[in-house]
Amino acid sequence: MDWIAHQVAKGRGLGLALLVMLAVALPGFFSLPPVDRDEVLFSQASRQMLASGDWVDIHFGQAPRYKKPVGVYWMQAAAAAVTGQPDQIWSYRLVSLLGALLAVGFTHATARLYLGREAAFLAAVALGASLMLGAEAHLAKTDAMLLASVAAGHYLLARNARDKGLSWALALGFWAVLAASTLIKGPIGPMVLALTLAGQCGVARSLAPLRHLRPVAGLGVFAALAAPWFVAISVVSHGAFWGASLGADMIDKMASAQEKHGAPPGSYLAAIWLTFWPAAMPLAASLHAIWAGRRQAVVQFALLSLLPTWVIFEALPTKLVHYTLPTYPALALLVAYAVQSGALRRVWPMVLAGLLPLALLAALVWQAGQLGLAMPPAFWAGAAAVTASLGFILSAARGGAVRLAIALAVGGLALNATVYPTLAGLDALWPARPLAAWAARYPACSFRVAGYAEPSLVFLTDARVEFLPQKQIIAGLADAGCQVFALPTPTAPAGVQPLGRVTGLDLGTGRKVDLSVWMKP
Repeated sequence: MDWIAHQVAKGRGLGLALLVMLAVALPGFFSLPPVDRDEVLFSQASRQMLASGDWVDIHFGQAPRYKKPVGVYWMQAAAAAVTGQPDQIWSYRLVSLLGALLAVGFTHATARLYLGREAAFLAAVALGASLMLGAEAHLAKTDAMLLASVAAGHYLLARNARDKGLSWALALGFWAVLAASTLIKGPIGPMVLALTLAGQCGVARSLAPLRHLRPVAGLGVFAALAAPWFVAISVVSHGAFWGASLGADMIDKMASAQEKHGAPPGSYLAAIWLTFWPAAMPLAASLHAIWAGRRQAVVQFALLSLLPTWVIFEALPTKLVHYTLPTYPALALLVAYAVQSGALRRVWPMVLAGLLPLALLAALVWQAGQLGLAMPPAFWAGAAAVTASLGFILSAARGGAVRLAIALAVGGLALNATVYPTLAGLDALWPARPLAAWAARYPACSFRVAGYAEPSLVFLTDARVEFLPQKQIIAGLADAGCQVFALPTPTAPAGVQPLGRVTGLDLGTGRKVDLSVWMKP
């Protein structure tokens, strides 16, 4: 512990925080199968983009996929090309891991504008060890890289406020970040940054924070970087991209709860005590210090980065637990400020927040029991480590920023090293894996499935699978050629050879899977 404190004092805290992020993200990173549904929708579309060489249009199978812009697809396709492993899901996850590392780095840089080295180290570790960022680093989606773009923009906004202006290079860099964020996930990143900037102008009672960003030249940079692809996809899709992305994806989510993801206002506030764990423990004890220091520059900036965005997401009818991830660096800043100010005096709020990961592990055990599965010994060892880390965090809360950061790192690593390898090893959660294995065993046969239609099977078979109704599959047995097929029934027509049975849980729907696999020679 003294060695780590010495390294932080020497200015090496950022490197240590990045190592913590890696340690949190790597357990299960390579072994976790493709996770339905969003991860596979992104990674398979990126795989097809790389294979086709078409860097404008986006497709999943034969269908256009226009819900999100092209930024992450480009990055994922590039990652698969560089690694030479386009058939491995981890090659597409590398983009999310990079996004998580960048987010931790920019959070450290922002904290250093206001706080000492130890507190900045704590802020970076608080973000990197969080349950939600660990989850997003494991999945080939947009959200970790979106967070990176928002964290980069917030660093530039914080520096602009502190220095009363930026150099031309940094000012135009802000607009480049804005363009990148737009290409990653449309208007979400720019909305978060614009709300923060508007708040800064309101506090200053002046448009100076905006003027210092050179908006005229900056908008030109933004347009030059972001507009070409949007123009190209508008032409290629004949305008269909806008109807799918702005209409079906964004406006519909604002108007009503989409895909059964509705929740009342306040849901994110209730969830944060688990999703931001383990830093949720000191956060629970920091609320008094945050209110008392509300006129401090770091607290003001964090609240401007946090509250407007949070209120908007709480008001929207469609809620997914990762939507508030762009606000997590602000939460980390608030925790670091409270610890640096020596204000963590109340233990009982930390105890309450500390119970939530145990509830998560208990829910995992219960779900496994519902499937008739026994948890492996490594899970119980990990659960014991998570429980022990709670006491470490409680004891470190008053021991300073470095000691608390180490405790948070231990807690985050223990939870992630318990959850993701355990999930990867529970075969019943991944019915696509044995189904794809049957298809791979007979590469010359067609492969058709009824009663299970998850994108993970498309990825694992390289889009070879056909999802068809059971009646159509049975009628198609009259066609010439070898066929491997799976049906949700234990009986099949005469003349086919039984291969096996696949049971488990469909993560996309939450329903149990029970398929019989057959082959027609």
